[in-house]
Amino acid sequence: MTGKTYYVDSHNGANSNDGLKETAPVGDYRMIDPQAGDTVLFKRNTIMRDTLDAKSGTSKAKITYGAYGNGNKPAFYGSLNVSDKKDWIERAQGIWEYSRSIDDEVCNIIYNNGESYGTMRWAIEDLSETGDWFSPGIGKNSKKERNITEDNEKGSVYICSPFNPGILFTSIECALWGSRKLVSGKEHIVIKDLRFQNSGVHGYHETGASDVIIRNCEFANIGGAVWDGCIRVRFGNAVEFWDGANDILVEDCQFREIYDAGVTHQGGGIKNVPERIRFSSNLFINCGFAAYESREPSKEIFFEYNTCVNTGGGFSMQGEDKLRVSSLYPHPVGNHVFMWMIDKGTQPGRVYIRNNIFYEAPYGCAVFSLIDPEDEANFVFDYNTYWQTKGKYIARIRGKYYRAGEFCKYQTESGNDVHGIAAKPEGEQSNINTF
Repeated sequence: MTGKTYYVDSHNGANSNDGLKETAPVGDYRMIDPQAGDTVLFKRNTIMRDTLDAKSGTSKAKITYGAYGNGNKPAFYGSLNVSDKKDWIERAQGIWEYSRSIDDEVCNIIYNNGESYGTMRWAIEDLSETGDWFSPGIGKNSKKERNITEDNEKGSVYICSPFNPGILFTSIECALWGSRKLVSGKEHIVIKDLRFQNSGVHGYHETGASDVIIRNCEFANIGGAVWDGCIRVRFGNAVEFWDGANDILVEDCQFREIYDAGVTHQGGGIKNVPERIRFSSNLFINCGFAAYESREPSKEIFFEYNTCVNTGGGFSMQGEDKLRVSSLYPHPVGNHVFMWMIDKGTQPGRVYIRNNIFYEAPYGCAVFSLIDPEDEANFVFDYNTYWQTKGKYIARIRGKYYRAGEFCKYQTESGNDVHGIAAKPEGEQSNINTF
């Protein structure tokens, strides 16, 4: 039996409608109550400054969330638009304050719809370059705060600009802490053809997810929230499966400008082990920590046919040295595949990393491991293509670094990528494979 299809148009829909006709859409998706087998479609070219809280279906009938009409994917924004020039006041030469109260924590600032990003400064005195920003409330939601006073819990934001930033920039979006995620959905759901943008923390996040498909979605400008204000560490992942997950598919998605990981599973330890997860045919560009973060034990994980570009690049490196401050310091972040927090002998099954393109990791490696060789043996690397000309190393495995010109040595000693290929760095005369 085919379920119902609901239509949502946040711009022109009416909550008095039942949403069952494309010509009479509902305005707010929360006004409908989809059941197993139903489909909820959002109109293209619409923007919702809201989260998508996907309702679970059943093992026999998923609930699908998607798009209808023509144009750009429907977008869920986790940001506040602060573009109006009337709302900016110059408090000191070149330092402008947003005059309205911001009740949430500002985590990142996006200019001109992603053309550039503001560099967060930890004190107002450090504002020096155009676009730099500071908010008195940064860190108020963090694990370890940085002496946030009650007066600053509801604060504003300051931007360094030669003149009114509402004139200098065509758009200014403040990504906020919000609900700590832009989209959630626990089990038996399909999320497809949607865009999730400007989240201060995570894109998709769910605890104990099961039977979830995320297909042909876009995640952009995700993260930047303060995780630890004492050591000045920030965070935010695009897709995070927390405390176990099973039977998951993430495919044909785009990830751009992600502060930490594009996709990751973590938090389960040895008790709630994620299994049967497939990340396939996705595009990762400028993921600051990693395209794929394999954290804690897992089994039957597939990271295949993905294209990973410039990991460690993008807004997450602004204001940082080449070694970005992280909880792993002094180990570098910005690795296409990052394996860690797996205690010796606890990796229960295989993780397959195959048929991917790893293009440039200027601050890190294509593959970076901090786990024991016994557990590394459960990670199967093959048929991957490596292009590393800007960074110094291609991999760190078994406690050893391999330079970009040592691909054959990496293959022989690690046993990884027997059928892989790599580009020859300019000027290298090693026995590296070439295209």
